[in-house]
Amino acid sequence: MKRHSSVPSYLLQVFPRGGPLPEGIPVELCPPGGELIKDEPGTLIWRELLADGRQAVVKLYRRGLAVWCRSLTTGFRVQHEFNGLSQLEKLGIPCSVPLFWGHGHFGWYGWGEVLVTEWVANSQPLRDLLATRSEVSRFLDLSPLFTDMARMHRVGLHHGMLRARNILVKNYPEKPVFVFIDMPRSHHFLRDIRGTRMARYDLLSLCQGLLPYFPEDQVLLWLSAYGIPESEKMDRLARLKRFRSTAFLRRVLGAEFNVRIAMAKLFAFYPRNAPESQQQKGSRTSYE
Repeated sequence: MKRHSSVPSYLLQVFPRGGPLPEGIPVELCPPGGELIKDEPGTLIWRELLADGRQAVVKLYRRGLAVWCRSLTTGFRVQHEFNGLSQLEKLGIPCSVPLFWGHGHFGWYGWGEVLVTEWVANSQPLRDLLATRSEVSRFLDLSPLFTDMARMHRVGLHHGMLRARNILVKNYPEKPVFVFIDMPRSHHFLRDIRGTRMARYDLLSLCQGLLPYFPEDQVLLWLSAYGIPESEKMDRLARLKRFRSTAFLRRVLGAEFNVRIAMAKLFAFYPRNAPESQQQKGSRTSYE
């Protein structure tokens, strides 16, 4: 993390949405209030001590006026992430607990949107842990992570960006806990999505970054923890090995999943009147 940056200090007033704080009273934030985590042209992320004494991570995404206006209709990135993390919190699945989000014009920073989550202490990304600690692949049991993924999918929650870099490992090596973060592309379907394209994409995306570090017998244990039947494990393992994520694939599937959630919300108004074949159409097709 960086402690010093050319980022100017400018007090932000954010009207909180989604959390327990009253929406009409602004919360003051000061980037970079503590440790600067990320500083890019469109993104500023820092750690800050809030007025109530909690350590938090603040994400500020700068937006052009046209994009900001469009988001008023389609929904904001931070709003999607807040909703996804809130669902995980309700399920009791470890996550970066969402505190509030907001949008507006932030003075020097222009139009943008803000998400504030609790700081996850004593943690680091799973990707970094695997890359820097050679013993991790021998001693770290990832089965609880896959069990939590199955719980998430069982209630219809699709992560959308489930990669090793978006999983924090807390309290390693004493009592490792796997913490889900970064869910701006999440979707919440009102049904079990295990076995669907959405769930398979989460599973494939996560395993792509893990397979180089772990032996096959460990991968088979993960599939058991997720709930894959014994008769399907070897076929699923072969698919995991073949899968390669690309920017094009992510864009295409992201657009597809957006359409699917829109259709799911539409059909939710009259599910009993729609033919069963129509309700299930396309939900279990496969892809590599």
